[in-house]
Amino acid sequence: MCSSAPRQRIHGLMLAAICGVALSAPSWAAPGLRYQTVEGEGGVPLNVVSAGDPSRPALLLVHGIGQSHVSFEAQLRGSIPAQFHVVSFDLRGHGNSGKPWNATDYTDSAKWAGDVRRVIEALGLRKPVLLGWSYGTLVVADYLRHHGTNDLSGIVLTGAYGGLTPPPPPAPPAIAERMARNRELQWSADPLENAAAARATAAQLTARDMGDEWRARAAQIAMMLPAYARRHMFDRSLANLDLIGKIDVPMMIVVGGKDLSTPEAAARELAAKLERQGVRTVVSVYPDAGHSPFAEEPARFNAELAEFVRAVRDPSAR
Repeated sequence: MCSSAPRQRIHGLMLAAICGVALSAPSWAAPGLRYQTVEGEGGVPLNVVSAGDPSRPALLLVHGIGQSHVSFEAQLRGSIPAQFHVVSFDLRGHGNSGKPWNATDYTDSAKWAGDVRRVIEALGLRKPVLLGWSYGTLVVADYLRHHGTNDLSGIVLTGAYGGLTPPPPPAPPAIAERMARNRELQWSADPLENAAAARATAAQLTARDMGDEWRARAAQIAMMLPAYARRHMFDRSLANLDLIGKIDVPMMIVVGGKDLSTPEAAARELAAKLERQGVRTVVSVYPDAGHSPFAEEPARFNAELAEFVRAVRDPSAR
């Protein structure tokens, strides 16, 4: 029992775990966040968080590989949940969601699409705006492939284009070599190598310096994605050019000017294609941001996101 434990130095977190000592909530946690578990495709438990009045227009946020709903801390508190019903969840294999073993649990696009569908149904989201960041844009595309747009009001892509554009030009050799080495560390069976890769990747998520605490948290969350799941997530098609003609809801494309994975020219080309087929499309460029504009410039991002959601919920915007 705790009272009989030897008097010795024990790390604070270990002591808390042994003795049940209450720890303060993380600094980003917003009051009013609601957590629940939703059964995803194939029975995978999904950790779902929501904020705001469920009667208001819905916004569903899908994070990127190796992260979690915590990536959207600036959207889960403050001005956005004051106006909308904001929902996010940890993707399968990530965060506090289940981590299935079979390769097909990660390579089958229908599984990712099904998870999104089950969250929408479980929380009763009525025609949400579906936002994807980085790998999350591929999950958005998976949803479009298997469930279409009938139950959506709009789409937001940031940090990637969901395979709706041709692949970006190859990275310079030095950067390509560094990325390949980091991938080897991510896929390694050695958790120390995984941790080294997680720290390196956390520093590359933004162009702006987000501070030691932010980077440490991003690295810690990255360690919650097993190496086998991360490897399987790339053993699938990443191309979705065939879906462009099926998009008939407004789209906003957010571009970090310093993000090598999202060339502005590709965003403009995608927007032009959608406009030609009658889809209202907005391209918003953040010249000083990197891969995560929503975290690097949250005030501007939230204002533009709120404007987009209000516009697409107005039938005249369709």
